[in-house]
Amino acid sequence: MKKLMPFWGMLILFVSGCVSFQDRDFYADRNNWVIRDERKTGTDYDVFYIYSTLAGKAKTSEMEWKNDPKLQQKITGFANAQTYGIFGKKVRVFSPYLHQLTYASVMKIMKKRPLPKAEWKHFERGMKETAAAFRYYLRHYNKGRPYILLGHSQGAMDLYYLMENCPEIKKENGFVAAYLVGLPHAETERIRRDFGRRVTMAQNADDLGVVAVWNTQNAQANADFMAGKGCYCINPLNWRTDAVPAGRNQHILAYFYDYRTGKTMEKSKMFGARVDPARGVLIVDLPSDSVWDAKGFMGKGIFHMNDIWFFAGNLRANAEHRVRLWKKEYKK
Repeated sequence: MKKLMPFWGMLILFVSGCVSFQDRDFYADRNNWVIRDERKTGTDYDVFYIYSTLAGKAKTSEMEWKNDPKLQQKITGFANAQTYGIFGKKVRVFSPYLHQLTYASVMKIMKKRPLPKAEWKHFERGMKETAAAFRYYLRHYNKGRPYILLGHSQGAMDLYYLMENCPEIKKENGFVAAYLVGLPHAETERIRRDFGRRVTMAQNADDLGVVAVWNTQNAQANADFMAGKGCYCINPLNWRTDAVPAGRNQHILAYFYDYRTGKTMEKSKMFGARVDPARGVLIVDLPSDSVWDAKGFMGKGIFHMNDIWFFAGNLRANAEHRVRLWKKEYKK
């Protein structure tokens, strides 16, 4: 078992290899899941999904969803849009409710650049709940099926922690790929150190048992907000990690969801993109001060809020491709 960082201390229990939440029955309760798809037929693979920060200012530092119907509705809308909306009904989705930090709390921590690993202690409740939910999924629903992990921003951090501390997450056991989109400061050396040979960084469209990360900006943005020198990044248009650009014709589909109205919108061939290896970010051909950047929250030309939406079609196509390769190699 891998040794945890010191700040977790005795707050975490070890059970069957993967870090466990103290209340082992918490995720036995269907009400603690945003989505728990129990279909036994008609699906191709599973998506274990963790949502991003969806609560702004609040009375507490954490997203208290239990007695907040409006927040539950918002989370449910996002979870459905970023799973079934992108991948279709041929996937089973498992998405737990978590006590993540609110936006205001996250932004205070993110002022430290690059984000020290020690600062992850503030996220530990949601991280432990992620591990507990995933263990429940493995124990009751996986049964050898191929699965992908998908999370954005804080959700990507939760999944990173899960992967670091669950050695049973490996391709021989059904793990196809983890799309940790918008993971802040994903330093290459840290990923290698934390995952070892069990999980490697994706280098192309075909490798299995890998993690894929990208942070989306334009050429004028301040790269160090979410990434920087030494950070890993892959281009979801051509699945390359070097600076070879992908043209607009390689963009399959952007899928946007408005939680206020519930409406969705699709755009194809929207932009080209290239990795900037020196800055560790994905550069897209879109201007600052457009409707797409997060200038009011994170700065001009930073497209963090659209990291998943921009590449929905390419994400789906790649997940399906990797699952086919996994089945060819591992399905008995």
